[in-house]
Amino acid sequence: MVDRMPRVDELLREEISSHISRDISDPRLGFVTVTAVETAPDLQHAKVYVSMIGTEAQAADSLAALKSAAPYIRTLISRGLRIRRVPALHFAVDATGLRGARIQQLLGSIANGSQPPADLSELPTPGASNAESHE
Repeated sequence: MVDRMPRVDELLREEISSHISRDISDPRLGFVTVTAVETAPDLQHAKVYVSMIGTEAQAADSLAALKSAAPYIRTLISRGLRIRRVPALHFAVDATGLRGARIQQLLGSIANGSQPPADLSELPTPGASNAESHE
């Protein structure tokens, strides 16, 4: 049972990525990459982490498009996979790339002996996102 959840998470990640790129034609949806899926052990809910390219407004639009397409994606998954229960999908922004870029900026300023840039944004908290979507 221990090995089951990572396999289910990876299978769902691949399926969701595939359906987003092939089957969703919402104009609000920008360039979105599914980075990870965390499924509850009872398969009731799955948190889908996505990274996006673009401004905060474009990311918010993409997240809204994903939220509205979640039931459709869930239906497509249920038709294509043979699992007992397809979880409800909850999309959240994966801020790992933003944290990495900020850390690189800080390390660069330390290496140069200068102060960090004044326009440097606040470091996102791991696992937290202000653009999270819950159904």
